[in-house]
Amino acid sequence: MRCYTGPTGRDRFLRHPRGLPIIIDVLLASSTIVAALWAGVDRVIPIEDAEEALAVGKELNAVLVGERHGIQIKGFDFNSSPLAMLETGLAGKTIVITTAHGTRVMVEGGIIATTLNAGAVADRIKLTDRAYILASGTGEDLMAARLIEYLARAPVKGYPAGDRSEIIANDPLSLKLLDDIRNSETGEILSRRGHKGDVDFVCSAINRFPIVPVYRNGYIK
Repeated sequence: MRCYTGPTGRDRFLRHPRGLPIIIDVLLASSTIVAALWAGVDRVIPIEDAEEALAVGKELNAVLVGERHGIQIKGFDFNSSPLAMLETGLAGKTIVITTAHGTRVMVEGGIIATTLNAGAVADRIKLTDRAYILASGTGEDLMAARLIEYLARAPVKGYPAGDRSEIIANDPLSLKLLDDIRNSETGEILSRRGHKGDVDFVCSAINRFPIVPVYRNGYIK
């Protein structure tokens, strides 16, 4: 797999979009999206600009999720937080989300990936000849990309689809990658700003949600 980082990398990929795009912003946009969909949210609409997201959210009577540098945007209902998505009754609702990094690398047909659905994404990658990681551009996303790539190559005989928990629990490389995500600069900043629970969850609830959300026609389902 080839890895592109940030909006520039996304644009490079779009010049020759051959293969399956995998979109990662593990701390915390893609983790928030995956958790929300697992909790029963109908769809997630990612929008890069905060003011546009606010306007669209009000027009659709949607739940607004937004952050800039880990701080909740004024007028929004939630910060990016997978735990908040799981702990709040959001089933059947539409979410509009804007984040500092993750919503800037969306491409049509892209799979939303994180540690929380790493096994399911790895299984999907195995069905294609070529996959491209579109990381938001920070080191923890590259670690998450390496984890997913490793799981896609790991032998899984005897494991249910999407289940890699035993592989990870007994594998030094997987554990190191998760520690690197937790101890990354972004992980430490988020922990200091009240998101330690989210960071710990992302680095421990591996493959908890065996879903493969796809961005298509302006929204994720």
